[in-house]
Amino acid sequence: MAVRLIIGWVLLAAAVGWGAWFVARASRQALWLRVAIAAIILAGCATSFWMYGDHLDKTLGAVVGYFLLWGSVFVLSGACAGVVVGTLIALLLG
Repeated sequence: MAVRLIIGWVLLAAAVGWGAWFVARASRQALWLRVAIAAIILAGCATSFWMYGDHLDKTLGAVVGYFLLWGSVFVLSGACAGVVVGTLIALLLG
């Protein structure tokens, strides 16, 4: 199961990275801003792994919220990683 999630995350990051590279038609300053914003969001996702879940109640709402949070962190972190890599490739090649 974990291998499938990792493969799905890598495929998501690769697809978003290709899209970020493909639409990199803005100025260099705007592209660096895109990289900075995506890196800050990615760092926030990484920080949430260490900060959230230590003091979680054992209620149904808490469990549902837990899975909603980690589902969105999974997708958002893959998308941000793809944006960072794809935009950096566009900046280095262009």
